[in-house]
Amino acid sequence: MRVRTTLSLAVRAIGAAAIGLGTLAALGLVLAILGGLAIGGLVVAAVGAAVDPGPWVLVGAFLLGTALTLLTWAAVVRRAVRRSRRRLLRETEPIDPEESGRVESSASRLAAQFDLPLPELRRHPAATPIACTTSSSGEPVVVVSAGLLEALPDPELEAVLAHELAHVANDDLRLMTWVLVPLVASEEFFEMMDDDDDFDPGVLPWLAAGWLLTVSSTLGVGLFSRGREFAADRAAVAATGDPGALAAALERLDSSTAVPPPDDLRKHAGSVDAMSVLPTLDPERDGGGGLLATHPATERRLERLRRLAAE
Repeated sequence: MRVRTTLSLAVRAIGAAAIGLGTLAALGLVLAILGGLAIGGLVVAAVGAAVDPGPWVLVGAFLLGTALTLLTWAAVVRRAVRRSRRRLLRETEPIDPEESGRVESSASRLAAQFDLPLPELRRHPAATPIACTTSSSGEPVVVVSAGLLEALPDPELEAVLAHELAHVANDDLRLMTWVLVPLVASEEFFEMMDDDDDFDPGVLPWLAAGWLLTVSSTLGVGLFSRGREFAADRAAVAATGDPGALAAALERLDSSTAVPPPDDLRKHAGSVDAMSVLPTLDPERDGGGGLLATHPATERRLERLRRLAAE
């Protein structure tokens, strides 16, 4: 079973990498054309005001525009990923002293089992049950919501914390950051083209390209993320020795996510949902575990947990 799981994760990683690199290459070509022509045109116009630009000036101006555009876009994407995580953490607070005992005791015990330092634990005031892993200054942070702490009894809360710490132990936070880069880059490009205030029919081809690239990168994220969720479930069961607790928590949380989270939380869906125990931040998520989903269908996860219980 472990060999098959390892092979499955490897295949998923290779597939996600191929999709992501292909998406980035296509987006880079689009940006090169747009940026190269726009910035290159300005350079040629400036040079042409003094001398007659030759063919090498035209080529050099285009390459300069391409390089500046790609470097700028890389900085935009990097800021977008960090901005989303910082916004989420700004909305959190230290866990209330009345609740910290049950959370920290479980997290400390589990961190020792995973051979990890205890990550920072934060509480989000949302009533929607949420458990996710993010980062601050490169260090992992586990966020639980008020709704989650209220909804789960201690054994199920421990199982959910084990799932999140399994993501940390499996280095999923760093891996998912890389996998999310093509998606964030495509979404930023699509939003730039989708200007409702000043619509230009000439941008329709670029708008369509942005939509296709976003769908493509979403496929890659889902392919990789669904496999990591299965792996985190298995690691959580190994740490707690109680597959029934995680199964009960998933069932309870799955039925609780019918109430959508606040609007401000939905802004974090792209960079945070892939590291959540369930995809609670996106009200339009593919809950059936389809090709665009970050998580497998809950029923599939429950079935695997039942198999683990029978082993």
